Amino acid sequence: MTGALIRQAREAEGLTQAALARRLGITQPSIARLEAAGDEVTVATLQRALNAMGRALVLEVVPRKSSVDETLLYETLRLTPDQRLARFESWYRDMRELRHEVIEGRRARAA
Repeated sequence: MTGALIRQAREAEGLTQAALARRLGITQPSIARLEAAGDEVTVATLQRALNAMGRALVLEVVPRKSSVDETLLYETLRLTPDQRLARFESWYRDMRELRHEVIEGRRARAA
């Protein structure tokens, strides 16, 4: 939370809200609002507040791990189109059979 970053940096510098407000040319209640704002503080405001405390904002972009099991994708891509279609048709038959079993099971329990 960006507001919490401002508070943590202020406290680490040993500054009161009033002292930080003076450095930024704003009021102490404005600092309190910034610190309570959570993620609503803009990057520019965060950077300005940190600069007033002799700190720098460093943003980093890092790759995020995929939520997809890529081994399954690669395995499927190694198949020929005919093999992919045959696999799909097999899964489709299995799902229709499972659906039928579930519906029949519900009917049997309802009877």
